[in-house]
Amino acid sequence: MAATESDPIALRSFVLLPEPVPSEVLGGIPSMEVWALRLSGVSLREALAGEADPHAAYVQTREFVFAVPRDVMENLARTLTEACVQMRDAL
Repeated sequence: MAATESDPIALRSFVLLPEPVPSEVLGGIPSMEVWALRLSGVSLREALAGEADPHAAYVQTREFVFAVPRDVMENLARTLTEACVQMRDAL
């Protein structure tokens, strides 16, 4: 089952691959800097229901790979950092 707005993926891990992927993946110009971002997780419903036990054989972790331009990656990092700072300051 694919991730949806009502049942997103509960992120378990992520890896930003050190090897750039071809910018043609995004239809960009050859000099465009693009990296592969690999996310893995389980259904949020499974995680909230306690069914996401990593030792359970019936739970399948899904993996998603995104081609991300550097400017988008920088914006994502900045936005996440700002959100974390705001949450920490609220405590």
